Amino acid sequence: MTVVWDMAQVQAAPLFAALRPTLERAQWPLRQWPTLSDYQALLDRSPPLRTGSGAVLRVVPQAVEKPQDWRQGYEPRIYMTGALQTRAESWHDCFNLLAWATFPLAKAALNARHYALLEARAGALVPRTPGQDALTQFDESGVIVLSADPGLRALLRAFQWKKLFWERRAEVRARMRCFLFGHGLMEKALAPYRGMTGKGIVLPVSPALLALPLETQLIRADRMLADLIASTQHLAQPRDLAPVPVLGFPGFTADNEDPAYYDDQRYFRPGRSIAV
Repeated sequence: MTVVWDMAQVQAAPLFAALRPTLERAQWPLRQWPTLSDYQALLDRSPPLRTGSGAVLRVVPQAVEKPQDWRQGYEPRIYMTGALQTRAESWHDCFNLLAWATFPLAKAALNARHYALLEARAGALVPRTPGQDALTQFDESGVIVLSADPGLRALLRAFQWKKLFWERRAEVRARMRCFLFGHGLMEKALAPYRGMTGKGIVLPVSPALLALPLETQLIRADRMLADLIASTQHLAQPRDLAPVPVLGFPGFTADNEDPAYYDDQRYFRPGRSIAV
């Protein structure tokens, strides 16, 4: 997807709320692409971000040559050496970097799970596992839903979208948060469209947490999410992720101020119940 650099758009859009504290630290130009050095400077502003192996995360140009060994692949290089392969002037890679800076523990946990699955295969030419598919789907298209209300969580799990987003709209605003996590989904959010759906993990939280400053909410969510990802009982298959029509959340698009918006079953589909 080719979109000109416009960081002012990203900072203002409600869909990118999770990135605001990180972007405030970055202080990148609003109308000019940051360089790979700018990306590294963002990582260096925080305490060192580390992978599951303890390696310090560092930005490196994308490899040109095809890996000759599984250990030279994208995920193993991050895990073992901290080398985060990144393309200049790429929204996809920029959002991946921002996801690492915003959710460092969860991203490290995802990478560690990927590495463990690859190490178990030792480069064998066998099909991807359901666990690998689930991890990749969350990394690319994931959303984090914080909920302080079991009733709202039940409606989400039951695909009761209009009851959730319209009939209990005020409660959703007060007792739920939806943060984009997947960098592929963030790229799509530059030009949001009806049908844009995330792969969600729902985290029960206290009402007190949702009253805290945004950055504190994100830090707490990152820790909870990392603990969940580290457990192999979770994200064992793609069905463990909850489909979330993100543009249903109040404030994410002006279109959903009309209750008829939620009658479009091509987007707000009835479906299976889920257990996340």
